[in-house]
Amino acid sequence: MENRQEVTLRKIPVKVLIDVLTDAWNKGADFVDIIGIANDFQDNIGIAIKEEYYNKEEEEENFDVEIEIDPSKELNDDDLNQLI
Repeated sequence: MENRQEVTLRKIPVKVLIDVLTDAWNKGADFVDIIGIANDFQDNIGIAIKEEYYNKEEEEENFDVEIEIDPSKELNDDDLNQLI
C-alpha cells in the first residue's frame, strides 16, 4: 500500500484557478498536473500540461445548411446529395 500524504494549499484565488483551467480546456487539455507551493501569506498553485494530456481528436465542424425542396416534385440524385 502506498503511503500518501495529504497536501493542503490555502487561500487559492478561485477566479484565477477557474480562468486557468478554462483556458487549458479551451486549448484542448483533458488533464492537468497541479503543482503547489506553500507560503506564509498565500499559497501558490500552478498547473502543468503534458503533450499527451491534450485531446488529439480534431473537433468536427458543424455547418448549418438550409435546403428548400419542392414537395410537388420528385427527388433526384442532386437533391439527395445536397441532403447528405
